[in-house]
Amino acid sequence: MPNHTLALDVGPNTLRAALVERTLRTQRVLGLYAHQRAPGGDLAADVRALAAQHGITWDEVVSALPGDAVTHRILELPFHDRKRLDQTVPFELESHLPFELEDTVIDFQVLDTRDEGTSSVLAVSAPKSAVREHLAALAAAGIDPRLVDLTSLAALNVVREAAASRGGRIAFVGLDAGRTTVALLVDGHLIGLRVLSHGVATGGDLERCLREVRWSLLALANGEPLTALWVGGDAADTPGAMAALGRTLGTTPQSLDTLALGSVPITLRGKQAAFATSLGLALRQTGDATPFGIDLRRGEFAYHREREALWRGLSRAALLAGAAIVLMVVSFVLDARRLEARRDAVRSEIRALFTAALPGVRNIVNEKAQLQTEIAALEKQRRLYGGLAPSAPRAIDCLRALTAAVPKDVPLDIEELSLDGETLRLRGSTKTYEGVEAVKRGLATRPEFRNVEAKDVRASVDGQRVEFRLSLEVSTEAP
Repeated sequence: MPNHTLALDVGPNTLRAALVERTLRTQRVLGLYAHQRAPGGDLAADVRALAAQHGITWDEVVSALPGDAVTHRILELPFHDRKRLDQTVPFELESHLPFELEDTVIDFQVLDTRDEGTSSVLAVSAPKSAVREHLAALAAAGIDPRLVDLTSLAALNVVREAAASRGGRIAFVGLDAGRTTVALLVDGHLIGLRVLSHGVATGGDLERCLREVRWSLLALANGEPLTALWVGGDAADTPGAMAALGRTLGTTPQSLDTLALGSVPITLRGKQAAFATSLGLALRQTGDATPFGIDLRRGEFAYHREREALWRGLSRAALLAGAAIVLMVVSFVLDARRLEARRDAVRSEIRALFTAALPGVRNIVNEKAQLQTEIAALEKQRRLYGGLAPSAPRAIDCLRALTAAVPKDVPLDIEELSLDGETLRLRGSTKTYEGVEAVKRGLATRPEFRNVEAKDVRASVDGQRVEFRLSLEVSTEAP
């Protein structure tokens, strides 16, 4: 979903704004708008009038303080560790401040780091009263800017687009009605930045303003020739200003209107110079190169909307997670109750089947175990007496076959007879060893028996009889 950012440049006479649409991959300028302000006019009323006049809506706002409202210095430090810079920059800047550190808001940007470990840092300090007044004026219009930058620094993001295709010493002069910005970039790195209190319209003394620009550039460039000179600002189109600037500096100035910025439609390129600050504020939001910019919303002025949005998002996520957990617990309880009801129904059915199968059992403890016990007992009886299946051996049939198999002239005493499944075991005695063999042969001739074996054949203790044991398998097939 695209995000619309409104970049505000609050000037003493004119309120300028750039509306930019950004997505994850692209950005484009939707419009550049201006509204004339009355001397000492209400900023909140001017912002509302600008929005109503052009029908502007936005998702977030960025703004900037004028360069002459802050103190800035470029510091050369023998390290570039961020933690050490946070601790050192305020004290390096303190000697340049006309007021106490606790009454200021300080931010800095690392402009360049070198192989030997040193760094060039732009340090900016603004009075808390100026930041507070700026935020209060915007708050009256219902605006809470995400960041507060520096106007003279923001405009360099437009110049950066020109410096990206050309190295060397590139100067920028921002000609505004009430102030003038002078900056020098060497191979894309900011070397010097000055904000002059004289503008093109200050006292009508254009020559004085241009002389100060010349001396500032000579000091910043150390007399080295310039590769290019770019000019912008809300007074850059003042008649004769560009020609006079070229004569003063001895070079040909180029207007930012001639830049072909990819995010700016062709129809708006003629306004790039006048809207350099607001356009630079918008351009610092995206891009591959590190943008020029600081943020004075620090300490007591810190921007909390993103944090509040994050907390709101986390709160909503926590509520959704809590609701999901509650639903999971409820679902678990309902499933458990359904399973319990099904278990009770199955138990009732088992109890009913058990009672129907064994009506005589009154003490029911474990249906499964009791049924298994009854089934085992019935199986034992079935094996003893024979079941419904024709192939099951019955004890009575075995006795009948045994009687028919024993020769009638052989006296046989049976002392033990057991039927275990399909195995019949017999222990008995007869008068002679020949009688034992006759019994064995007789049993072997019967179709009901097979694998007849005689074991432990021996004379009795008194020597009157011959004792023996027989083991044979009972055939399950009908004869």
